[in-house]
Amino acid sequence: MDGLVLTCDHDGRLRALHRVGSGLPGLTGKPGTPFPVLFGPDAVAGALDLFSGLRKSGRTIDQPVPSRIDPAGVFHVSGLGDAEGLVLAVARAPGGLSALLEELEALNPRLARRLAPLRSAVPAPAVPSADTLFDEMTLLNNELANAQRALAKANAELAASNEQKNRLMGMLAHDLRTPLQVVVGFAELLEQRLDGRLEATERACLERIRESSLSMRHMVEDALSLAALQAGRLRLARRPSDLAALVRRNVSMNRVLAEGKTITIELSVPERPLPMADIDPAKLDQLLNNLLSNAVKYSDRGGRVRVALSEVSDEAPGETPCEGGGRARLRVSDEGRGIPPAELAQLFQPFARTGRLGTEGEGTVGLGLYICRSIVEGHGGRITADSAPGRGSTFTVDLPLVASSP
Repeated sequence: MDGLVLTCDHDGRLRALHRVGSGLPGLTGKPGTPFPVLFGPDAVAGALDLFSGLRKSGRTIDQPVPSRIDPAGVFHVSGLGDAEGLVLAVARAPGGLSALLEELEALNPRLARRLAPLRSAVPAPAVPSADTLFDEMTLLNNELANAQRALAKANAELAASNEQKNRLMGMLAHDLRTPLQVVVGFAELLEQRLDGRLEATERACLERIRESSLSMRHMVEDALSLAALQAGRLRLARRPSDLAALVRRNVSMNRVLAEGKTITIELSVPERPLPMADIDPAKLDQLLNNLLSNAVKYSDRGGRVRVALSEVSDEAPGETPCEGGGRARLRVSDEGRGIPPAELAQLFQPFARTGRLGTEGEGTVGLGLYICRSIVEGHGGRITADSAPGRGSTFTVDLPLVASSP
């Protein structure tokens, strides 16, 4: 008769493993291992049920425990608990306990004496009464109700804390935006008033002030948008707007940031006027700021960023221009290091960061592209990214257009 006898402490941790005959190959473990783990990952639940029943009734006879460790796919376990702990006899077939005990008496008489009470054990498990089942169900329902109340309280406290955090973020960002606009305005005023009288070093300092202030203003706008998104209050003030003029103006402003790294921003817009776009101009400015600042951040000095605005047809996206409607397509492309495929899937998630720093060590908090996606989707559009290491990145934004009134 091949089998095993496991001796465990009262908590089910293995003390020793005793082979009977050839034992049961594959069923093995180190002292201190919880015995349910020995049966394999697919059998842990069944072995835990056995352990629970053994702790309640004190013994079990021929309880099947499914396991892929054995070719038969199941072990039959008998066992009991005594003053020393738990002792389990594991056989391949039901009814194997008697033969296993006979062989064990010659191999380990003391262990055989511990298992002897199982000879007279009744194999049929006791069936709980209806009253017992009702009491257990009532207890479980009470515990579930208590857990639900505790969860509701924790959720309410979390919601209040989150609302307070969003309000604080919004207040801080709003209070920072005004002085930053003043800094940018005075830097531009000084540059205009002192034109021709500034030395190269002084002009460079003014450009650095403008560049840093614009960069900080972009971050403040992102913080305000994040607070609004998390509070469910990102509202769009949409109105018919000249998208081409907006893109030209924004590219002109972002050239200040690009000049700091001697990066050229090339702009391509259609010669014929586009239909008016039903957009929130401030949010589209923010979208472009994020896309262009990212393109500059991940481009090498002396590189090139391309911005292209076009009109595409709903029937044939990217091919045939459509008269009086369709979609506007905005592309921002850089020649930077590119994004690994594994990171593209998470690119538009909040606080998602790629494993790259900017070409001059610039960092990111991972909000810009999440906010871009929220702005685009709020307009009923779509944003996608195409990138690979070594060939740069292209971000494509499709937005609905509204035809001009005759």
